[in-house]
Amino acid sequence: MRWIEKTAEPPVPLVDYVAAQTPVGHGLDYPTFSCTGAPGGGSRGGQLCRELTAEQFGLCAYTGAGIDLRLGVLDDPSAKLKLSVHNEHLKPQSVCKTEIEGAGRTYGVELGEDMDHRNIVAALLVSGDAVKKVAKSDLFGASHRGHDVVPIVPTDPSCEQRFAFDLSGGINPTTPGDQAAADTITVLNLGHETLTGWRAQAVTVFIEGIESRADAERIVARTTTPDNNRLPEYCFAIRQIVQRLLDLMP
Repeated sequence: MRWIEKTAEPPVPLVDYVAAQTPVGHGLDYPTFSCTGAPGGGSRGGQLCRELTAEQFGLCAYTGAGIDLRLGVLDDPSAKLKLSVHNEHLKPQSVCKTEIEGAGRTYGVELGEDMDHRNIVAALLVSGDAVKKVAKSDLFGASHRGHDVVPIVPTDPSCEQRFAFDLSGGINPTTPGDQAAADTITVLNLGHETLTGWRAQAVTVFIEGIESRADAERIVARTTTPDNNRLPEYCFAIRQIVQRLLDLMP
């Protein structure tokens, strides 16, 4: 999980939507927003997803997998998983609605956290195809989470330090006994074999060519600084492992 530093100001799609809907007196909710057409065609939801993906340098907020709006079917005939990207609410929309109504306010008339850009990230969505239904245990990330609370979210500046990765793509809490980290791994199923395999492959590609300290330092820089506004998949896992190698070098 990589820390996402949210912008101070909301993205344009949300600003425009609120400005257009406020005089109407209703419709200030995410379901209405996501199906409202955006200027120039397409949905506001899709426009927001593109902006969030750019903000995250092309990485899924939960898994670190590369995302864009062209995702399709995972190349795994046995799994037949369909991949897509969507606007994920860190605090579920259902909870946002309950909280605003519990405070005596009117959902859809007064703004709630479901329309707060600091509560929305771009995340990989994994689902089965039309033929094969997929069990929850076969899912990971936002799809596995459902409406469960995620204890450690990617907008928490400490999130990257809470998880430790190994050469085999494994993930564990950095600190033994960190129950929040352990629960986050469980809720998001971050130890799923497919996700573990993807991380291991990414790590291998980057570390197999390391022959010197300079090589390792270049990888740390590459996994820290975006290139063409994108970071390598699982950059946080790669950087952590390479940094450990650096610490052992003279």
